[in-house]
Amino acid sequence: MASDQTNLEPHRAPGASESSSGAGGGASRLSASRTVGSGAERRWSIDTHNRDHSRPSRHTSSQLSRSRSHHAVSKVQDQAVPFPMLRAEDEAPTSWLIPRVRSALYDSENLLSAAHLGRRNKGKGIRAWYTSYTTIDWLHDDIREQARLRTLRAIGGTKGWWLNHVWDPVQGWLLVVLVGLLCGLFAGFISEWTELLAGWKTGYCRADWRLSQTICCRMSAAECEYWHAWEPRSLSGRAIFVVVGGVYTLIAAILVVKSATRVTMANRGVSSSVETSVSPTVKMAYYGAGSGIPEVKSILAGFVIHGFLGVRILVVKTFGLILCCASGIMAGKEGPMVQIASSLGNISTRIFDKYYKNEAKKREIISAAAAAGVSVAFGAPIGGVLFSLEEVSYFFPNKTMLRSLTCALVAALVLKAYDPFGTGKLVLFQTTYDMDYHWFEMLAFVIIGVFGGLYGALFCRLNMAVNRLRKSTWIGRYPIAEVVAITTLTLAVSYQNPFTRIGLGELVGSLFQECPTIVSDRPYPTSSDEESEIEKLLCVASSKLSDYLPLLSLLALALLNRAFFAIVTFGIKVPSGLVLPSMSIGAVFGRMVGTYMEYLTRAHSGLAVFSQCPANSRCVIPGIYALVGAGATLTGATHTTIAVVAILMELTGNLIYTLPVLVGVMTARWVAEYFSPSGIYDMLLEHAGHPYFDTKTQYIHTRRTAAELMQTDLETVCVDYENENTLELLSARLARISERGLADGGFPVVNSRGHLLGWIACAELEFAIARCHALDPATACFLNNPLWQMDYVAHNPTAMPHYRLPTEFTRAKHNLGNLTKPAYIVV
Repeated sequence: MASDQTNLEPHRAPGASESSSGAGGGASRLSASRTVGSGAERRWSIDTHNRDHSRPSRHTSSQLSRSRSHHAVSKVQDQAVPFPMLRAEDEAPTSWLIPRVRSALYDSENLLSAAHLGRRNKGKGIRAWYTSYTTIDWLHDDIREQARLRTLRAIGGTKGWWLNHVWDPVQGWLLVVLVGLLCGLFAGFISEWTELLAGWKTGYCRADWRLSQTICCRMSAAECEYWHAWEPRSLSGRAIFVVVGGVYTLIAAILVVKSATRVTMANRGVSSSVETSVSPTVKMAYYGAGSGIPEVKSILAGFVIHGFLGVRILVVKTFGLILCCASGIMAGKEGPMVQIASSLGNISTRIFDKYYKNEAKKREIISAAAAAGVSVAFGAPIGGVLFSLEEVSYFFPNKTMLRSLTCALVAALVLKAYDPFGTGKLVLFQTTYDMDYHWFEMLAFVIIGVFGGLYGALFCRLNMAVNRLRKSTWIGRYPIAEVVAITTLTLAVSYQNPFTRIGLGELVGSLFQECPTIVSDRPYPTSSDEESEIEKLLCVASSKLSDYLPLLSLLALALLNRAFFAIVTFGIKVPSGLVLPSMSIGAVFGRMVGTYMEYLTRAHSGLAVFSQCPANSRCVIPGIYALVGAGATLTGATHTTIAVVAILMELTGNLIYTLPVLVGVMTARWVAEYFSPSGIYDMLLEHAGHPYFDTKTQYIHTRRTAAELMQTDLETVCVDYENENTLELLSARLARISERGLADGGFPVVNSRGHLLGWIACAELEFAIARCHALDPATACFLNNPLWQMDYVAHNPTAMPHYRLPTEFTRAKHNLGNLTKPAYIVV
């Protein structure tokens, strides 16, 4: 679920028997009679339309008088069993910062049962909190919001004007501003500590060990005199680099594994649209691992995952992300930042019941928070909104877009004020390209786009194969050992190459930059000897191929290294994103192409195709090719286009090369879709078994009739055969449909002729049966339309809208005293 939601248990009044209640949706109204003792009969009445759910309710003397005046079925004693108030208690521990106890029903009295609204709000029913791994009822939430608005509109005077025109509209804006503020603070905290911990792998600041490498070097008058680096070519330096990084990921893996949740769900053999087999299974859900974007997509589409966006996973994701990004493995922070921001949005909705108690409205805030997450990850508020629109959000109206932009803007402003890197700038990889592109470079941009599409398709297929292997073999039983092994192998192999020894952010930033013509072009002293070495390697001014071969060979090795470890790393049980690893791979390939193009323009300046190039001078900028490559590979893996272009433009602060980036991105999208119709996030959704109906996908049915598409083994509820609708038998049907993994579905309600009368959700039926815990399991249940008044129906059975009256009702029509054990469940 989008929030830390909980199982429902009935509140026991003093003297009441101990019982349990299933969680899920709720029935509207239920009443039952039971024989107690020697002929004495006690009547329980649970009326959820007109009760105050804040306290147990009892029958008053006037109510009992009215009951007797309406030909009561039997004698009603003065002491009736109190109304069992429902509480929602979370499956997770309650020892976290924010309590997870809810003391009110989903549809509360003040919103649904105002007396002056008459019958306009009848029939919406009581709906308990959604159970995990089910889908929300969009229609019910929309009806409930309309009922809430009608209640507000009915309030007059100054109070009504204030509530309708000021307080109610401003709640959404207050929430997105608050979420943006929190996202900016969290992003600054994560970036600051990631930079500090990453520096400890290579050295420490002698002036103050709490300073990161970048800030320490900028304090130096000379070239980074305060930074003490471990000897890079010694065995001790290599050992410190590997061991420290391994300890980081070990702690992160322990946090994720210890916070895992045990869930029971269906294990399905699923093709593109048909379930081939279903069997229940128990698995461990590591909500703190991975990027979180696929799950956020499913949640925004209406899926329920308890605890995924809660406080516990927020803490685990935050600190785990810091450790993983600092370790040096192929893990980015952009995807996890979306989950962190969505968690902040979900938790913040607890402030206002308007969003907290309406799952559809709550998802508007989560969608805006997702945009803020991308905004602070890249320093790109516009790109964040577009990413939320194109990749994450399921429903994105104009109101949500404006709130998303506000949230992303506030988050970016707070991050700039936080200034975790000490630069005073929001742009992460600022570039100062001083040369326009030439037409002959378009062919190179297309080649880079083709590579991005091919790599993206290959990455999706190989990574999913690794994830399936991880899930089906012994590897999946030892997640912590797998994390430590991959980390050790990654750092040990990557240490020798200067392009793989540095972090992903430093690598991408270096590859984007153009070579300075003179040393004074640098705005500040070089942060370390490693960056000086990389700058010297990248900047080659020669017309001889032999001078470029060392650089090209190092970039090729770095490309193979990054590509391989990206495939095996994405999916291990630590917080890890895909965006920056994909961008680094494309940037390396693009820099290779740009470097070779630079050599061609210098060595063959006399060719007609290079006639636009000045003699004995620079003609192309290799950093531009790295920029195009970064966008192409990211698009190839995720199938995101417009958002990628916007992010790259904001990321570098450069708009001159929008067209080259668009050429590379669109080429990559076409190539990737040809070989892999779905992006990695959609594949992960299907792999995890989370439902997601992609509105962009066109489903073509080859069968000719509707009957060929229908299921023939449906469980139904027939209203004409009361012997088949006892509490025990209905509970058995619920158990069977839950074992098939269809607990978020329901039962068609039919009559003996097979005519469809209605439909009841499993959650609502389960909730109604649970409230009859005091009755004999053999009690027969009858279903009725919610618009009928139950007290009237109970004493006038002919009002039931059935084709044939049940036997119990027929007897009761002639002799109300013989009415035995009926339970009315409204659907």
